[in-house]
Amino acid sequence: MTTENPLDPLLALMRAHFATAATAAASAESARVLAALPGPGASLAVPLTDSAHPLLAEVPEAARAAGAGWAAELPPLAARLPWRYSYAPRPDAPGLETRMAWAELVGPAAPIRSDAVGFGLTFITRGTFYPLHRHPAVELYAVVAGESEWTLEGETRLRRPGDFILHPSGALHAMRAFAAPLLAIYSWSGDIVSPTAYV
Repeated sequence: MTTENPLDPLLALMRAHFATAATAAASAESARVLAALPGPGASLAVPLTDSAHPLLAEVPEAARAAGAGWAAELPPLAARLPWRYSYAPRPDAPGLETRMAWAELVGPAAPIRSDAVGFGLTFITRGTFYPLHRHPAVELYAVVAGESEWTLEGETRLRRPGDFILHPSGALHAMRAFAAPLLAIYSWSGDIVSPTAYV
């Protein structure tokens, strides 16, 4: 018998969206991640606490743009998700820590513990550039809301809701939100402990 977890409805929405990857590589990675995720009712290893991150002001807009399910599930829970930004300050991007963050819901230090995968949400406020960075983890993004620009190993493409972007281990990548905030689901697999680094 499972007990109710307050993250379960949002995670169900995220899983359903993540399962729609169309390309062979993205679909294979999505399937690996979904198979490794703990099921509904998983206990919280870390309690949910209140957040006052400035990006929360734009979450309702992104949730509405994503559709009725997101509009129903994300805004009421958003201020209790573990939004964080863990980079050192950048002189060329002052205040970036107030304009972007990620909330890992499943992972080594997340509310739902997993040493196999990371699974969460990335949010970038309108007009914000997430500079070039890399990490050992294999990363898969599913764009939920916001037209945005993504750069992978020097190639830049416009991405829209419904698109999936696969970043191989060590690949150099960056993202830019345009007139609307960017909301995306992300997963990490492989080496999910070593940190991300700007270049």
